[in-house]
Amino acid sequence: MNILWQPICIYVPALTLNQVSGISVHTIVPITSLICIVYTSIGGIKGVVWTDVIQGVVMIGAMGFVIIKGTVDLGGLSVVLERNRQFERLVGPDMTLDPTARMGVLALFIGGAFFKLQANCINQPTVQRFMTLPNIRAVKQALLLSLIGFMLVMVMCIYLGILAFAAYYHCDPITTGLARAKDQVIPLYVMQSAGMVPGIVGLFVAGVFSAALSSLSTALNSLSAVVLKDFVEPYRSRPLTERQTAYVLRGVVIVFGFISMASVPIVQKLGMVMQLSSTVAAITCGPLLGAFSVGMLLPFVRTESLLTGISVATSFTAYIVVRAQIAMATGQMTFTAKPVSVDDCDYSFKRHSNWNATTNATPSEGKNFSLHEISFLWYTLIGSLGTLLCSLLATLYFGKQDVRLVDRELVTPVLQNYWYGAYNSVASDDEEIKQLELHESVTQLKLEEKVEQASN
Repeated sequence: MNILWQPICIYVPALTLNQVSGISVHTIVPITSLICIVYTSIGGIKGVVWTDVIQGVVMIGAMGFVIIKGTVDLGGLSVVLERNRQFERLVGPDMTLDPTARMGVLALFIGGAFFKLQANCINQPTVQRFMTLPNIRAVKQALLLSLIGFMLVMVMCIYLGILAFAAYYHCDPITTGLARAKDQVIPLYVMQSAGMVPGIVGLFVAGVFSAALSSLSTALNSLSAVVLKDFVEPYRSRPLTERQTAYVLRGVVIVFGFISMASVPIVQKLGMVMQLSSTVAAITCGPLLGAFSVGMLLPFVRTESLLTGISVATSFTAYIVVRAQIAMATGQMTFTAKPVSVDDCDYSFKRHSNWNATTNATPSEGKNFSLHEISFLWYTLIGSLGTLLCSLLATLYFGKQDVRLVDRELVTPVLQNYWYGAYNSVASDDEEIKQLELHESVTQLKLEEKVEQASN
């Protein structure tokens, strides 16, 4: 997923800078990639976090200035909201139980909750940041602050879209060809509304680069940690020295960074790569959440059972997601589009015969319901619950394992007494006692090392 997604992080801001400055994308991509690779490999997680802070300030500052200036230029907040209300851009939640409703209330509150659960709890970059904090209380505080910040950024992004519509409500730039895609509407609006103010377009481009490079550096740093812990250290007879560890981490960052940079020309030629990357993300997020949930909640499930559950759930989710993508690409599944206007355009353009046609996304009467028509917000829920249920069913064939073979620190504290309360007494098998004592001592050592590293 990351290999497909990282080139997009480089290409999108490079395309924005290309449109603003005229500099070739092939010149921008190597420069920005090398800068990101250098500060990620040298600075490590601390460098990534601090550059994220700076980039976040630039990103929010750029959006904030455009929002304030755009609102003032249009005549105030009341004018912006009135134009959006008049053309039905301000609508309430879709209060329906229909699972095919793209933004139904159930899909938002239940499916969306599961999506954010995996994003905030089992996502490697997120957990890696949690591990840099001294204790669980600091983790909770970070989660609360990130929630507030996430809501702020979401509100700003939504308002920026509302602002752009209020500016183009009488002349849609996509229909006229002024913008070739929806992603180009906001840069076009920034150029037209704030282009005369020195430095503002540059600030906006810097904001776009900040958002992309912070994501890229986070992904590179996370990949280096995963490769080190899962593919290098387990196969070493002796532990790596601090210098060897640094070399491995930096080497992985450099390799994946150059792979991402080399993949950008493919992104340019294959427009479906962005769609493919989002599809892969939808397929993997649910089963991963289910796998971690089984590990933390059900220690009696064997590895074979969990792998079976992951395989079945991933295949099932992949069928739904890929089938939906095919249906959208072939026009079998479409979504309602809001009507737009070009009546008051002050420039000439070529108007197509079906330029304002709308289609209905809901199945017509008598049409059979197809599973791939469900809202994309349900994908994570389906993948996670599918992994959980299939893993439990697989235990009927593979059997259960002794919960004492699983480190109790890896089980959620809420269920530790339930699973391990009956085993506080001395076990009867001497060999088993030795195995469990060794397991516990190694775990305690690892915990002490983590606390020491966090304090340092």
